[in-house]
Amino acid sequence: MDSEGQTTKAESKRDRVRRLLIEPLSAWGFRKPSNVSEEKHAKFLVDLADGLSYLGDDQLETLREFLRTKGEGKDRRGWPRMATITPLAEAIAPRPLEEIPVIASWFGSARGPQALEEGTLVAEFQFVSGLKRPPLHEGDWRRIRERAAEHDSNRRVRGDRVRRGVADQDDRQWLAWYAQLEARALALLPGAGTETDHRTTG
Repeated sequence: MDSEGQTTKAESKRDRVRRLLIEPLSAWGFRKPSNVSEEKHAKFLVDLADGLSYLGDDQLETLREFLRTKGEGKDRRGWPRMATITPLAEAIAPRPLEEIPVIASWFGSARGPQALEEGTLVAEFQFVSGLKRPPLHEGDWRRIRERAAEHDSNRRVRGDRVRRGVADQDDRQWLAWYAQLEARALALLPGAGTETDHRTTG
């Protein structure tokens, strides 16, 4: 069959991570750790490709450079563990909360509607998205309340500028950013529709 008759298969997210991260690091010298079975290592690479698929091309390349010096074992050639890779990936770009159902379920519980009623939903969404955990103590809640108050002030001031026709680009960008974040948070509440997928695609 000639090339014109062949169908080009679109690259999957998993394949993209393999091409930009896994294959180059394997060529660099990373190998299966000696104390890990072939089956477990194969699963690790699949989980790694799936878990990092939210990162963009440039972000994957940055992570690849970070990991080049993180080989494990006596010869420093064993693949780093997921516990080493994940924090580095999160430092480059936090994984969208929508891709972690167990954590996102915090907003699908009674806490979600309560946060909406208290006016802290977006600030709480930011907190959980950034730390990948719910608020645990008073310091966490104080931080959320303070951020919510900042958001409220920004919305009122910037929204007023828009209504008066004196808003600048920064005002419009902030309001659009907030609206997008609010929509993502609202989509996690109990009974919210699932017709819109806010996850990062690539």
